[in-house]
Amino acid sequence: MGNKVRTALAGAAAVTAGAVAFAGASAAAGQSPAPAVQAGQVTCVTDGSGYCTVSHGLGVVPEAILVSAITPNAANGLLLSTVQGSATPTTFRVRAMASQATPKTNGRISFGYAAYAAAAMPDTPTPTDYPTPTVTADTPTPGTSPEPTPDFPTPTPSDGNS
Repeated sequence: MGNKVRTALAGAAAVTAGAVAFAGASAAAGQSPAPAVQAGQVTCVTDGSGYCTVSHGLGVVPEAILVSAITPNAANGLLLSTVQGSATPTTFRVRAMASQATPKTNGRISFGYAAYAAAAMPDTPTPTDYPTPTVTADTPTPGTSPEPTPDFPTPTPSDGNS
Protein backbone atom coordinates (compact mmCIF):
# COMPACT_ATOMS: atom_id res chain seq x y z
CA MET A 1 0.00 0.00 0.00
CA GLY A 2 1.26 3.48 -0.77
CA ASN A 3 1.68 6.25 1.80
CA LYS A 4 -1.37 8.13 0.52
CA VAL A 5 -3.66 5.14 1.08
CA ARG A 6 -2.29 4.47 4.58
CA THR A 7 -2.70 8.13 5.51
CA ALA A 8 -6.30 8.16 4.25
CA LEU A 9 -7.16 4.99 6.18
CA ALA A 10 -5.52 6.29 9.35
CA GLY A 11 -7.42 9.56 9.03
CA ALA A 12 -10.74 7.73 8.55
CA ALA A 13 -10.04 5.56 11.60
CA ALA A 14 -9.26 8.64 13.69
CA VAL A 15 -12.46 10.34 12.54
CA THR A 16 -14.48 7.19 13.26
CA ALA A 17 -12.90 6.79 16.70
CA GLY A 18 -13.60 10.43 17.45
CA ALA A 19 -17.25 10.05 16.42
CA VAL A 20 -17.66 6.99 18.63
CA ALA A 21 -16.04 8.74 21.58
CA PHE A 22 -18.22 11.80 21.09
CA ALA A 23 -21.42 9.78 20.73
CA GLY A 24 -20.61 7.84 23.88
CA ALA A 25 -19.94 11.04 25.81
CA SER A 26 -23.18 12.76 24.89
CA ALA A 27 -26.24 12.44 27.11
CA ALA A 28 -29.90 12.97 26.42
CA ALA A 29 -31.35 16.17 27.76
CA GLY A 30 -34.91 16.73 28.77
CA GLN A 31 -37.49 16.28 31.41
CA SER A 32 -36.88 13.61 34.02
CA PRO A 33 -38.77 11.38 34.33
CA ALA A 34 -39.58 11.36 30.64
CA PRO A 35 -43.18 12.07 29.61
CA ALA A 36 -45.31 9.32 28.10
CA VAL A 37 -45.55 9.67 24.33
CA GLN A 38 -47.70 7.95 21.74
CA ALA A 39 -47.11 8.48 18.06
CA GLY A 40 -48.95 7.08 15.10
CA GLN A 41 -50.23 7.49 11.59
CA VAL A 42 -53.95 7.92 10.96
CA THR A 43 -56.13 7.79 7.90
CA CYS A 44 -59.72 8.92 8.36
CA VAL A 45 -62.63 10.48 6.52
CA THR A 46 -63.56 13.95 7.71
CA ASP A 47 -67.14 14.86 8.52
CA GLY A 48 -69.16 17.64 6.86
CA SER A 49 -67.21 20.29 8.80
CA GLY A 50 -63.72 18.89 8.27
CA TYR A 51 -63.36 17.12 11.65
CA CYS A 52 -61.88 13.70 12.41
CA THR A 53 -61.69 11.94 15.80
CA VAL A 54 -58.48 10.07 16.64
CA SER A 55 -58.16 7.36 19.31
CA HIS A 56 -55.01 7.18 21.44
CA GLY A 57 -53.87 4.89 24.23
CA LEU A 58 -52.25 7.25 26.74
CA GLY A 59 -55.00 6.76 29.31
CA VAL A 60 -54.73 10.43 30.36
CA VAL A 61 -55.53 13.71 28.66
CA PRO A 62 -52.47 14.68 26.56
CA GLU A 63 -50.77 17.95 27.47
CA ALA A 64 -49.57 18.46 23.90
CA ILE A 65 -50.51 16.97 20.54
CA LEU A 66 -48.57 17.51 17.33
CA VAL A 67 -50.14 16.71 13.95
CA SER A 68 -48.53 16.73 10.53
CA ALA A 69 -50.16 16.03 7.17
CA ILE A 70 -48.92 13.10 5.13
CA THR A 71 -49.34 14.05 1.52
CA PRO A 72 -48.69 11.88 -1.51
CA ASN A 73 -47.91 14.96 -3.58
CA ALA A 74 -47.76 18.73 -3.23
CA ALA A 75 -51.32 19.20 -4.54
CA ASN A 76 -52.80 17.51 -1.45
CA GLY A 77 -51.44 19.91 1.14
CA LEU A 78 -53.77 20.44 4.11
CA LEU A 79 -53.82 22.71 7.11
CA LEU A 80 -54.29 20.53 10.18
CA SER A 81 -54.93 21.54 13.75
CA THR A 82 -56.04 19.88 16.94
CA VAL A 83 -59.38 21.09 18.24
CA GLN A 84 -58.91 23.02 21.46
CA GLY A 85 -60.53 21.31 24.45
CA SER A 86 -61.28 18.10 22.52
CA ALA A 87 -58.63 15.87 24.11
CA THR A 88 -59.83 13.15 26.48
CA PRO A 89 -57.96 10.20 28.06
CA THR A 90 -58.76 8.16 24.91
CA THR A 91 -59.39 10.53 21.94
CA PHE A 92 -58.72 13.93 20.41
CA ARG A 93 -60.14 15.74 17.39
CA VAL A 94 -58.36 17.17 14.37
CA ARG A 95 -59.69 19.63 11.82
CA ALA A 96 -58.48 19.59 8.24
CA MET A 97 -58.68 22.71 6.10
CA ALA A 98 -58.19 22.77 2.32
CA SER A 99 -57.46 26.52 2.67
CA GLN A 100 -57.71 29.03 5.48
CA ALA A 101 -61.44 29.45 4.87
CA THR A 102 -62.47 26.08 3.39
CA PRO A 103 -62.64 22.86 5.44
CA LYS A 104 -61.73 19.53 3.84
CA THR A 105 -65.22 17.98 4.06
CA ASN A 106 -66.13 14.33 3.66
CA GLY A 107 -62.65 13.54 2.41
CA ARG A 108 -59.97 11.00 3.20
CA ILE A 109 -56.94 12.46 4.97
CA SER A 110 -53.74 10.96 6.34
CA PHE A 111 -51.55 12.47 9.01
CA GLY A 112 -49.04 11.62 11.66
CA TYR A 113 -49.40 12.58 15.30
CA ALA A 114 -47.51 12.56 18.58
CA ALA A 115 -49.45 12.91 21.83
CA TYR A 116 -47.55 13.79 25.00
CA ALA A 117 -48.76 13.11 28.54
CA ALA A 118 -47.17 14.72 31.56
CA ALA A 119 -44.52 12.65 33.28
CA ALA A 120 -45.56 11.17 36.59
CA MET A 121 -43.79 13.17 39.22
CA PRO A 122 -42.28 11.23 42.10
CA ASP A 123 -44.15 11.47 45.38
CA THR A 124 -42.88 14.32 47.47
CA PRO A 125 -42.02 13.32 51.01
CA THR A 126 -44.27 14.59 53.75
CA PRO A 127 -42.38 17.05 55.93
CA THR A 128 -41.61 15.71 59.37
CA ASP A 129 -43.17 17.66 62.22
CA TYR A 130 -40.48 18.88 64.56
CA PRO A 131 -41.31 20.62 67.83
CA THR A 132 -40.97 24.37 67.74
CA PRO A 133 -37.91 25.36 69.76
CA THR A 134 -38.57 27.45 72.87
CA VAL A 135 -36.32 30.45 73.26
CA THR A 136 -35.66 31.70 76.78
CA ALA A 137 -33.61 34.71 77.71
CA ASP A 138 -31.70 34.93 80.98
CA THR A 139 -32.74 38.17 82.58
CA PRO A 140 -31.04 39.15 85.84
CA THR A 141 -33.21 39.62 88.87
CA PRO A 142 -32.87 43.15 90.34
CA GLY A 143 -30.46 43.31 93.27
CA THR A 144 -28.72 40.02 92.58
CA SER A 145 -25.84 41.25 90.49
CA PRO A 146 -23.75 44.28 91.33
CA GLU A 147 -23.57 47.03 88.79
CA PRO A 148 -20.17 47.23 87.23
CA THR A 149 -18.23 50.31 88.21
CA PRO A 150 -15.93 52.05 85.79
CA ASP A 151 -12.25 51.84 86.65
CA PHE A 152 -11.05 55.34 85.75
CA PRO A 153 -8.10 57.03 87.49
CA THR A 154 -9.21 59.76 89.78
CA PRO A 155 -7.67 63.10 88.80
CA THR A 156 -5.63 64.85 91.47
CA PRO A 157 -6.06 68.56 91.86
CA SER A 158 -3.10 70.62 90.92
CA ASP A 159 -2.15 73.89 92.44
CA GLY A 160 -1.09 75.35 89.16
CA ASN A 161 2.64 74.85 89.79
CA SER A 162 3.80 72.19 87.52
